[in-house]
Amino acid sequence: MKALLLCAWLLALAAAAAGAEELQTVVVRPGDTLWSLSNTYLKDPTKWNQILKYNKLPSSDPSIALPGMSLKVPVVLIKEQYRAAKLIFFLNDVLSRRSGAEDWNPVSLKMDLFKSDTLRTRVDSRADVKFYTGELLSLYANSIAVLRPPGKKNTDVELMAGELRGLRARVVTASARITPKTKDTEFGARIKEDLTTLVQVYKGKADVEAQGKTIEVKEGFATEVKLDMPPSAPVELPPLLEFDAQSQAKLSPGSAPKLSMAGGVVSLNIKSAPKLAAPAVTAEKNLLKEAPAVGNVNDKRLAANDLLNVISVANPVQGYHLQIAKDQAFTAVVLNRTVDAFEAIDVNDILAPGNYWMRLALVDLLGFEGKFNTPRQISVGKARGN
Repeated sequence: MKALLLCAWLLALAAAAAGAEELQTVVVRPGDTLWSLSNTYLKDPTKWNQILKYNKLPSSDPSIALPGMSLKVPVVLIKEQYRAAKLIFFLNDVLSRRSGAEDWNPVSLKMDLFKSDTLRTRVDSRADVKFYTGELLSLYANSIAVLRPPGKKNTDVELMAGELRGLRARVVTASARITPKTKDTEFGARIKEDLTTLVQVYKGKADVEAQGKTIEVKEGFATEVKLDMPPSAPVELPPLLEFDAQSQAKLSPGSAPKLSMAGGVVSLNIKSAPKLAAPAVTAEKNLLKEAPAVGNVNDKRLAANDLLNVISVANPVQGYHLQIAKDQAFTAVVLNRTVDAFEAIDVNDILAPGNYWMRLALVDLLGFEGKFNTPRQISVGKARGN
């Protein structure tokens, strides 16, 4: 009796394991046979008979052409380059286009994305993809990316436009190739209108290659790669913002502005400089003689308002990236905006009353974005003083 119970238990475990096995969909095209599909997709083509376990086929003969259908194949049997990626999160308007197709279609959560498929995000949208080999990709608004692009070896993503953030993902753009060098390498890449690629490494380190030159970009640094040019020397990313007890976000020691939120207004506390009267036309040598040294904020000839004109030199920040979400994990983002350093945002005019989470990252003069600070919970819509 015990032997029978043990046997039944083992069979139940085997059935549960089989039921939990992860399967991937393979589309049968005209002329495909079980044998040709196995040669294309399977690491070991001789295991073609394993596919029979998960699919009802008109024949078990591997040489007979199959009708148009989709086959379920265990992921562990499939070659890595053909394993699908999974869409694990998306926000707002995200579209996908299958390899060889012309039409764009709305995505669905946990859908499979295959080699040469393309993702496109619209305004205020985002898509997160996980490859079966472990790489992660976040595609931000107004972006286009091709997954495992054809003809490009050792590449997970080709960024055609916009911005992404990747974990271990190997990325190519029109002007650069980015190759993570550690298992935890996390980086961002953004394409500008002139096809310049900005690469910033937040964790680990990555090689950035262009025009036969490769540079190593370490954690906390970034590089700019212009089209048909080698990568620039790495520059340090903007400092990290952290909130203090008075609801202010402190910059690194010695930095000029401090970002704060009072009454729902987010600001760097910098008032835009008033327009100054045009100087009288004088000899060029006199203009040069009276000009203060570039970036010298201690020059006594500078008036208080004139300090604003050199803030970009003394503290190289052009703005900040503000995100507000309904949850601490930022899976439900309700506000995602990059703001000029002199601009303030009143979130009471944008968001419905309620509790939210907020985080910020500084953006420097080249457009490189630093890390987001630790999220802080905020309340919106409370009564404000008159």
